Amino acid sequence: MRALPAPLALLTLVALAGCVLKHTPEARFFALRPVAETPNGSVADATGAAGVVGVLPVFLPGALERPQFVTWSGPGEVRIDEFLRWAEPLDAGVLRVLAEDLGTLLPSHRVIKAPWPGSTPLRCRVRAEIVRFGPQPGGEVFLSSRFVLLPARSERALVTRAVDLRRDLAPGSQDPGRAVEAMSALLADLAGRVADAIVALPPDPSEKPSSTEAVPPPAR
Repeated sequence: MRALPAPLALLTLVALAGCVLKHTPEARFFALRPVAETPNGSVADATGAAGVVGVLPVFLPGALERPQFVTWSGPGEVRIDEFLRWAEPLDAGVLRVLAEDLGTLLPSHRVIKAPWPGSTPLRCRVRAEIVRFGPQPGGEVFLSSRFVLLPARSERALVTRAVDLRRDLAPGSQDPGRAVEAMSALLADLAGRVADAIVALPPDPSEKPSSTEAVPPPAR
């Protein structure tokens, strides 16, 4: 069998490479977004309790600390898709959306993200830990988390709550875009729980903690 001339062999290799590249899936990038709606009338305005709320960095489990989109395919089993990716680190996206949703739900407050100047007169700080977040084998999207409200300077918890939330997707839906929209909606639901807890704080929460339990930062 005679070898192909060098120019023809080169063209053949380029054509084959083009076929391979043509069939390689293109990466898709997703971003969480704030979807909370402004309430009709602010409870905080009615009680006269308002102020600055600081949102601390969000803690994620190691399985979610990656640029790829993670779904649960079974008990204790996750699927990581190299072509479905977050447009920003997931912890930064959750922090951004949670802070913006809280700002919408608490119009009489000013909500800021860490870091902030040490002289900032905070009403309270919010620390959120995500335990499980994303599409589940049954087709729903799940958010399991814990949040703690802390005074401006102490680590003694004012409120500690565990929250489990879910959103159902359309039957048979495999579109990751819909899953991301459901994840954004779940963060708005979580922000609603946090906002309710903030509104329920006494006028000076640093003097009247509702819990005497010191809460250390979640383990990494």
